[in-house]
Amino acid sequence: MVTGVGLIGCGAIGREIARAVEAGEAGEARLVCVFDQADGLAESLAGGLRGEVQATDEIRRFLAAPWLDLVVECASPDAVREHAEAALSAGKDLLVMSSGALADPALAERLAGLAAQKGIRLIVPSGALGGIDAIRAARGSLEAVTLTTTKPPRGLAGAPGFAEWEGRAISEPTVVFDGPAVEAVKLFPANVNVAATLSLAGLGARDTRVRVVADPGAALNVHEVEAVGSLGALRFRMELRPHERNPKTSFLAIASAIEAIRTACTRGVRVGS
Repeated sequence: MVTGVGLIGCGAIGREIARAVEAGEAGEARLVCVFDQADGLAESLAGGLRGEVQATDEIRRFLAAPWLDLVVECASPDAVREHAEAALSAGKDLLVMSSGALADPALAERLAGLAAQKGIRLIVPSGALGGIDAIRAARGSLEAVTLTTTKPPRGLAGAPGFAEWEGRAISEPTVVFDGPAVEAVKLFPANVNVAATLSLAGLGARDTRVRVVADPGAALNVHEVEAVGSLGALRFRMELRPHERNPKTSFLAIASAIEAIRTACTRGVRVGS
């Protein structure tokens, strides 16, 4: 059975996901509609696809599109806050890429409750982070979880938490933030969705420590996780190439979303989450 997919967000990430769905890389999924409030962006994306895809800048029209089963948010935490409840209320499964929005416990609880009430799915892909299954399995015995994210300064540019460093010469690896994940996702909303995802799987956003490092010599986005508890210690490191059109994210984050769509839309063997 083919699953109808709709995208909230038609930027660089949305375009990659649309291409993958159209190419059959996301299993039994078919792109049926795209939504973006930026003038002409949805129409531009839909016009470049081979199939017939509805494009709109109106969320009500988007959610009313025929054959829409799964909404994929690939825009921003603001888009989650603005549109997630409407999507779930409309009875659509929802995949959230901007997991930083879910570091707000009240919003996360509200959306999870709505999904349970409607009998539908709220899906958060592992994104640019590995080991999420292990963190989730071990969380009952964890005592401390720390994420260290290292990126080149240009990958942090524009973030509120990087404001005091804008225009300053950074000549060596520099810690620009060290604190709880709940604060990190506010100060670096486009950079540390991994912190929110890790928090959801583990100890929560208030008890997960995040360090953000600006390194002018970094060619890759690096995420290092250390989780310690009564079971022992879990340590893993991801070294990821930034997306060429969006240096704030990595190719793995996009690949993870595509795999999550494939898993959600295809029957058969399922490994891990």
